[in-house]
Amino acid sequence: MSHSMHLKREAPLDTAHVEPFGAKALAQRILRTTRNMALATLDRHEGFPYSTVTNSSVEPDGSVVFYASELSHHTRNILADRRISVTLCQSEGLDVLRDRRLTLIGEAHLLEGEAFDRAGRRYRRKFHRSSKYMDLRDTRLFRLDVSATLLNGGPARYADDLTAQDLRVPLEGAEELLRAEEDLIRRLESPSGKSHAITANMRGAKGRWRIATIDPEGIDLASEREFHRLLFPERARTPDDVLAMLH
Repeated sequence: MSHSMHLKREAPLDTAHVEPFGAKALAQRILRTTRNMALATLDRHEGFPYSTVTNSSVEPDGSVVFYASELSHHTRNILADRRISVTLCQSEGLDVLRDRRLTLIGEAHLLEGEAFDRAGRRYRRKFHRSSKYMDLRDTRLFRLDVSATLLNGGPARYADDLTAQDLRVPLEGAEELLRAEEDLIRRLESPSGKSHAITANMRGAKGRWRIATIDPEGIDLASEREFHRLLFPERARTPDDVLAMLH
């Protein structure tokens, strides 16, 4: 587990020119609904920043997981130095400097065994065509252990006082729900399930949606082009809690 760090500005943030906004809720929404992210590693030979673009998958506790080929340059960089940063941007394609951006800084940890298998199944549910590369022998999955966060919510909306904990979903007390996550997803997506109750909350979003993950605070949904976060009205601890809230 990496230690917590705080990135200090050379000059204090002038709050007189910053519009008030719900930084924590916005950061959580960016984290859960952004499909792609920029990944920066440190070159293992010269030490310069090396950047690429990859998919972003989020575990039930809010941890970011990303795919990498064992043969790739950034994988070899990470294996030599775990320090990385990622930036998620909800770009509308007009002017990225006006869009909402979340940067996470920390250390990347290689997933193995059951942790790799479970994260891999969630990744596949989020990225429908990922079997073309997830089945390769050199597939690796890394989890980002966040030590610092920076949020740019658009013009005059900045926050550098968020912590890694602000992005996490506590899992304590919801062990039964987590154990039954995959069975519950199959049950909900069956012909007699409650998928209609889920898609009814999509607010006009279109596409063929799949349930990617279920956690105590909500459901992450994925189509081929979008992610959507459905929040529960109250914390769920068991599969029955989830079913009761999906009317």
